[in-house]
Amino acid sequence: MKIVEGAKFGGAGVLELKEVPSPVPAKDSLLVDVKAAGVNYLDLATRAGFLHGATAPFRLGFEVAGVVKEVGRGVTTWKPGDAVAAILPGGGYASQVLVPASGAIPIPKEVSPPLAAALLVQGLTAFVTLDVGKVRRGANVLVSAAAGGVGALAVQMAKLQGATVIGLASRAKHDFVRKNGADHVFDYRSAGWSSSVREVVGDRGVDLFLDSIGDLQTEAAGLLGAGAHWMVYGSRAESQRPLPAEALWPMIEKNVTLRGFNLLGSAEHFPRALGQIFDWATSGRLKVETRTYPLAQAPLAHERFEGRETVGKVLLIP
Repeated sequence: MKIVEGAKFGGAGVLELKEVPSPVPAKDSLLVDVKAAGVNYLDLATRAGFLHGATAPFRLGFEVAGVVKEVGRGVTTWKPGDAVAAILPGGGYASQVLVPASGAIPIPKEVSPPLAAALLVQGLTAFVTLDVGKVRRGANVLVSAAAGGVGALAVQMAKLQGATVIGLASRAKHDFVRKNGADHVFDYRSAGWSSSVREVVGDRGVDLFLDSIGDLQTEAAGLLGAGAHWMVYGSRAESQRPLPAEALWPMIEKNVTLRGFNLLGSAEHFPRALGQIFDWATSGRLKVETRTYPLAQAPLAHERFEGRETVGKVLLIP
């Protein structure tokens, strides 16, 4: 089988395609032929050596979708030919993976494996952060990286739940963000963009800020209204600045919640979330934009993703 592996930490060029023996499913596990593997920012952080505890050599890929090829001893709930998806600790950039039978997620017949992979990590992140952040009809929701994998889905999901959505994206991606239903789009690279957002949200402010950057000195902090939720689900190394002391009292006075979000710590939400996500997708209410690359082009996919040259979900196809 084919895998992508990095012998050392660094840029996209450290990733290499290798041929290795196919694994044998142990007790209570599945051997899955991968049809699509998702690319996430966590992959880039791991490759660059930013992820705490990561060691080299390493294999990337935290989400896959495919078809069961073989089941291990003791597996009675799955059979060869079943379509499954899974969130893994790593190693998803491969033509085959081992998946614990208990962790496999059934893919409905109407959902293709690439669509399932595109909706898994980023779809769940978008849905659960909106849910935990108490999205509601009429709420003002500010979405960073609104043209990215999570952001593009979050914009649509928030609109489906009746919110007013303000997207942040580079100017070249504004049409894409509007196509997804954002009511307003602003260029986060333009100085003073928060003043434009303030004109939209008025004295009420932003009720929910979905933050994929993790810059605690962002202009968005001053936009948060009473009882707002600030959900940080990502962190870019070049943007990590601490929360300034002068920001604390306004947050306390307005009862603002600043919260980090880890998808794997929210597994109790998955069944309900995936049911709703798949329903929206198969009914056409949720549109998923994807960019696909052959597995051998994982370095190119990383370069374009890291350079913010992509929109929607980036997938590797073995």
